[in-house]
Amino acid sequence: MNYFICAHTNAKAKRINGNTNRFISNNYGIRDKDFALYRIAQYFS
Repeated sequence: MNYFICAHTNAKAKRINGNTNRFISNNYGIRDKDFALYRIAQYFS
C-alpha cells in the first residue's frame, strides 16, 4: 500500500537482510574472532 501512496519500497532492507543471512550461512562455524571480523569487513565493503 505504501508503494502506491508514496512510491517507497522495502527493497534495501530485504537486500541487507539477504546479504546478512547469506554471510551467516556461508561462514557458520568460524571460531577465530579476528578472522570473522576480517571476513565481515571484506564482505560488506
